[in-house]
Amino acid sequence: MLHFDFDASELRRIADEFGASEKQIALAYSRALRRTASNMKTQARKGLRERLGLRSAAELRKRMAGFRFNRGGGDLGSVRMWFGLNDLRASAFKGRPKAAPGGASMAGRSVKDGFVAKNRKGQRTIMRRVGRSRYPIAEAKFDIEDEGSIFIEDEVFDEIDAVFFRNFRAEIRARTIYEVGG
Repeated sequence: MLHFDFDASELRRIADEFGASEKQIALAYSRALRRTASNMKTQARKGLRERLGLRSAAELRKRMAGFRFNRGGGDLGSVRMWFGLNDLRASAFKGRPKAAPGGASMAGRSVKDGFVAKNRKGQRTIMRRVGRSRYPIAEAKFDIEDEGSIFIEDEVFDEIDAVFFRNFRAEIRARTIYEVGG
C-alpha cells in the first residue's frame, strides 16, 4: 500500500492566500482528495490499458471498483485505493493467439502446454487443461501484477502532489471567492 503525505505548510499557505476558514479548509481538503483519487484511478486505468495491451479498459474498471474516504479524528482525512492486479484472461489482451512449439502465444506472452481454441463467446483464445485428462479446460491467464504495480507507482502516483494541490487550490478559491459550499 502506498502512503502519501501532503505538505501542511503548503496547504496553510494556499488557505491563507484566499483567507479560508478552518471549515472551508476541511471541506476543500476532502473534496480535493476525492477528486485526486478519482483522477489517479482514471489515469491508472488508461495507462495500464495501453501498457498491458488490453482490448478494453472494462476488465480493469471492474478491478478498480472503488476507493474509500475516511475522515480521521485529528487529521483532515485520507483515501484508500485498491487496484486488483490479479491475473487476466488471455482474451482480454490485444493480439491473435498462435500455436507455438510447446504451447501457444499471444501478445508477446507464451503459455506452456496451452493451445488455441474458442471460448464461450466464440473468440479464439489460449486454453489449457485443468487436469491430466482431456476435459475440463480453462482459459489461460497472464500475470500483470509486476508490470502493473511498477507502472502505478512510478508513472501514475508520481504526479499526485501536483494534481492534489491544483484541486485543493481550485476548491479553496471556489469556497472563498464564490462562496460555494459551506
